[in-house]
Amino acid sequence: MCYSGVKSSENLMSSKPNLDKFLATRVTAQVHKKFHRKAKDYGKPSDLLREIVEAFIEDRLTVIPSPTKRSLHHVN
Repeated sequence: MCYSGVKSSENLMSSKPNLDKFLATRVTAQVHKKFHRKAKDYGKPSDLLREIVEAFIEDRLTVIPSPTKRSLHHVN
């Protein structure tokens, strides 16, 4: 048996980011169920949430105020 000490190219080429922080929010059971049902068309719910957060940071996401409830836009 010979060991060269060289890692496989798969390990050296890994470009997965270190996802060690969490964002969380509380929602109703109904909102949770609706989100998961709709999100599955795009992949895992966590992947969709990650893309939404990244799009927001990169100014690729526009939040349109809800006409029926208090908006985030009331904040100065």
